[in-house]
Amino acid sequence: MAYSVLLVSGVIGMVNPVMAESQIPEARVMNQKPIQMGNYQVYFSAFNSTFVPPGIAEQYNLRRGGRYGIVNIAIRDVSSDELGTAVTGKVSGHTMNLLTQKSSLKFSEVKEGSAIYYLADFTFSDEELLKFAIDVKPQGSARSETLRFEQTFYH
Repeated sequence: MAYSVLLVSGVIGMVNPVMAESQIPEARVMNQKPIQMGNYQVYFSAFNSTFVPPGIAEQYNLRRGGRYGIVNIAIRDVSSDELGTAVTGKVSGHTMNLLTQKSSLKFSEVKEGSAIYYLADFTFSDEELLKFAIDVKPQGSARSETLRFEQTFYH
């Protein structure tokens, strides 16, 4: 059964409806290109938690409201083919605002069918630029790498 899902597009604050199996917005890089880490590709997105229906947020124990955001990370092993397969990993990180105040991200692993992704919620102020630093160590990889990106959030 497919549900309508929101994907963060190349323009911050604009969304593009697509179909998928979950009501958690799919982890995609803003420009739709994943980060390559050896044989792995890492997809990410960060969005306002109000994009997620209340029941789904409750199911995954995510805070929901105008001042909360969610970051979504997905890891795919592409060593055998271009599409790859979802793999588990260790994901940790933090956000930092312009005053250099850090806030830890607590990721939860979610498995839905063959999909595996990591979700963490965070708080933000209106029109706040947050810098993300997320350490990703895919299962089977000897090393971790830090994914860095920044995004402005609005209430």
